[in-house]
Parts: sequence; C-alpha cells; structure tokens
Amino acid sequence: MHPRPELIWIWRAWHRLSAERSQSTEGFIVPMGGGVIQSRPCSIPWTAVLAWADHHDLSQAEMALLDRCLVAMDSVYAGYWAEKQKVSLK
Repeated sequence: MHPRPELIWIWRAWHRLSAERSQSTEGFIVPMGGGVIQSRPCSIPWTAVLAWADHHDLSQAEMALLDRCLVAMDSVYAGYWAEKQKVSLK
C-alpha cells in the first residue's frame, strides 16, 4: 500500500524525523540473576515536528495536519513494535 501522492510529504517527514525518536528502556530483574530488559521507541517529539514545520514554512493548518498524522503513524508503529517484541520473547 502506498500513500496518496498529495500526502507523500507527511510520509517523508515521518521517516526523516524518526531519527529524533528517543528510546525508552524498561524491564525487570528477578532473584537469582535473571531478568529481561528491552528498549522501545518513543514518539517523535513535538518540538522536532515544530522545527520541521518552521523549516519548511508550513502553515498552521499544514502543521496541525502533520502533527495529527505523525501521532497516528507513531501509534501504529508502537503497536507494530510491541507485537514484534512479543514474538521475539517466545
């Protein structure tokens, strides 16, 4: 499935801004030395989206659309990542 041509700019922004995404480390340690520690990707920071919008001279409406789309795309990505981790732990 490919994005609609008029929305490619949002897809490109999401890919480019993924480098701004931080990682969250979480896990647990059990007695006798066992444990599981994993990192998971966080959402793209709003400040990075704002800087992108400023750099590309986006209007307020375009910035709002970009922000909503990136939040939605990050949500899908987080779900994908969680499912991927469940499979790797089995």
